Amino acid sequence: MSTDPAPDRPTRRRQTMTPGARYGMRFGWGMGLYAVTLVLALILRNHGVEGWLPMLLTLPSVGIITWALVAYYRESDEFAQRKLGESFVFAFAIGVPILLVLGLLEAFGGPHLSGMIAFVVMMAAWMIGSIVSAIRYR
Repeated sequence: MSTDPAPDRPTRRRQTMTPGARYGMRFGWGMGLYAVTLVLALILRNHGVEGWLPMLLTLPSVGIITWALVAYYRESDEFAQRKLGESFVFAFAIGVPILLVLGLLEAFGGPHLSGMIAFVVMMAAWMIGSIVSAIRYR
């Protein structure tokens, strides 16, 4: 006599998502919301709505994207946490001095650059840090 309650039925494994898959899903929802609210913000601005209101529409998506990244860090194992942490440190170590130099150049007569430059510099530095971390731990 078998102790298996239902020997003729295949066993089912509970399908769970990896931290990376959950991050991708959460990040995707945040970016989707950002895209929609950005379009709405641009429409509002083009229809004469000035000030903070158009910008405030995009803030909930920033919260979701931040939550996705923090949750990914917390749900990942120590190795993934280390790689993510090192990529952040690398981005900070590259990005901040570049932005400091750009700010000083602007203060002493250099060209005024858009605030989006800071975002581009930090994201590029984070990408470089992620690549360096991935190569280091191959």
